[in-house]
Amino acid sequence: MDKQTLYLYLRVSTDNQNIIRQKEKGLKFFEQKKSEGVFKDYHIVEDEGKSRFHGMDKRQNLMELIDGVDMGYVKHIWVEDWSRITGELEDTLVIETKIFDGKVTIYQGLENNQPYLPDNHMVRTWNYMKTIMGSQTKKEEIEKSIQTKKRLFSEGCYMKGDPPFGYKIVDKKLKVRRDESKWVKKIFDWYGNDKLSYSQIRQKLQMNNVKRRRSRSNVWNDINIMGVLNNENYIGKDYYTDKSKDPHFKHRDKYPFQNKQLWDYLTNSCEPILKDNTIFHKVKKMMDKKKSRPTKREYFLHGKLRCECGCEWVGRWYHKYDKPFYHCQNNERRYFRNTPNREHLHKQNCDKPQRIDGLLLDKYVWNNFLTTIRKSKWIKEKVKKEILGEKYGTSSHRKKINSDKNRIQKEIRIFEKNKIQFIGDRFVRNLSSIDYEEIITSIDSKIRQLESEYIEVQKKENLLDKRKEWIDWLGYHNERIDEFEKVTDMKQKRRIIDFYIDKIQLGWNDVTKQHSISLHYKYPLVGGDMVRKGDKLNWDKWGNGYKLKKGEQMFSLSSSNFFLTKKNYQTSLNGYGIRFDSSVPFLKYIFHSKTHLLSSTNYNKPLSEEREKLHTEIFKLKDEGLGYRRIHKSLVESGFKIGKSPTSVDSIIKKRILRNTILEQGVTEDYQNFDIQFLMVK
Repeated sequence: MDKQTLYLYLRVSTDNQNIIRQKEKGLKFFEQKKSEGVFKDYHIVEDEGKSRFHGMDKRQNLMELIDGVDMGYVKHIWVEDWSRITGELEDTLVIETKIFDGKVTIYQGLENNQPYLPDNHMVRTWNYMKTIMGSQTKKEEIEKSIQTKKRLFSEGCYMKGDPPFGYKIVDKKLKVRRDESKWVKKIFDWYGNDKLSYSQIRQKLQMNNVKRRRSRSNVWNDINIMGVLNNENYIGKDYYTDKSKDPHFKHRDKYPFQNKQLWDYLTNSCEPILKDNTIFHKVKKMMDKKKSRPTKREYFLHGKLRCECGCEWVGRWYHKYDKPFYHCQNNERRYFRNTPNREHLHKQNCDKPQRIDGLLLDKYVWNNFLTTIRKSKWIKEKVKKEILGEKYGTSSHRKKINSDKNRIQKEIRIFEKNKIQFIGDRFVRNLSSIDYEEIITSIDSKIRQLESEYIEVQKKENLLDKRKEWIDWLGYHNERIDEFEKVTDMKQKRRIIDFYIDKIQLGWNDVTKQHSISLHYKYPLVGGDMVRKGDKLNWDKWGNGYKLKKGEQMFSLSSSNFFLTKKNYQTSLNGYGIRFDSSVPFLKYIFHSKTHLLSSTNYNKPLSEEREKLHTEIFKLKDEGLGYRRIHKSLVESGFKIGKSPTSVDSIIKKRILRNTILEQGVTEDYQNFDIQFLMVK
């Protein structure tokens, strides 16, 4: 493993283009350098159907390769031409910086396989010119393509790719396909007149072996059927939307929201399949009734809150007081009383937590976030001590890593020695060509396996070197506190919350009248080019924060000994298709609190001056030894406003004692469960 590995990066813009030419050139260069003793092995990284424009972060394989450069195990990259890597000037500067720092050498096939030298001003200027000219040309091509599509659409052409089920394209226009159009009519008839469900329609289509358009399979799903029932092409209407003027699609970081007012909507007509529009509108009305109705108002923490019973806390509007509140969705699921067959939807283990004033909880969470970020220095020391310090002392880990490296290198040398000896004894052993090839292939496979294992051990070693970088990066979040405090817009605040807080769990204790609240913080420990889109807030829809691959397993440092347990490392990372070099370390911890201050009970409301005087007089007389009847009589004689019955005094005494018990409870707050998780960011 003392010789370097050459990484061949191959890219084509469309799936129809061939990548073989690049591969052959790269392998030829590798064989030449291998014979010179420069390289021992190669690794191919392919990006098919990926454009060189719009930034490197759109190409995951390339980003993993760049991460490998940062981690230190990717030192040499071959490309056919610089344009295969990027067509953006900003990305060019990023890669040039890595070359200047000596992190990587990039060989260009069309430049006689010479290394790219950023300090050569003529070469550098020429690359910049090609990049800028190529980027501008691409923009002009896109704009021209959009204008052409709009012109053709206005002439009656269909410009949305493959034709819908029931149609074919003739001279770029939609024409009815007789063998499929009859099934379109039947689908509408089954749903609108026969009241068949999606499942029943799906079964009928499969029984008649009706094949879908793209897959040519007779397997239909609900989405396919809904697509047919919603398609207005069947009543002779066609639409085309030009979104090119919306800056969101060009600069998502700067413009995180779509602006539909800038979209250009075009309408046209096409040949209809349903001659009578009545059935289409009837079906549409039936489907609209089944649609889930989104909330009419936007709530700051909607979709972020979870109850201890597992249900979601949802935002609702208190019309009486004209303000929002949150409560457990399980409290709304009482319809099982009249429909017993839906009883399973109601969870009996829920404690029916008391609703929370929406404005109060919103303010509580935002203020807690600001307080937490201000404590970044304290959190930094906590992480340093509990996770990256004493708990994972590096001395023993380095010894283990060095031991593994020596062991693997020794095994590789043994296999290579045996291979040479076996080749020499081939004719002595009188082996057939087939047996000989099988044995040689087996030995080579074992050597490659050991070399891969060696690379993984090197990655662990690089991780130990990253500890200081992670700790230093925590200070970055503290530097942004002034920026956060100036934010007033609700959606801007929500974007920030989504970046830092994974979820918020709420509970309720009916005895102490306290809410328990747990804020699960989770944010990246690294910055710069380790996170796919920098440290910017990467989200595009309301309520969506950092995008993580669904269903992907997470690896936790504190769940087992990451650096020593080979089984957990392989199972958690490689076993689920995760490459370690493409994962990002996230710091996670929980802020846990028990408080009565979020409760909407009247006990939290201050007493009026008149009621305060009444209560003071009642407890003064009680301390003198009077019973509630004599206290009531004394209050009436003194002119206090009090109920006619003496039991009203007894009720006031009991409620005041309960009120004092609740209000005198201490509010507990604690940060706990500090940990690090490795996640892959899309």
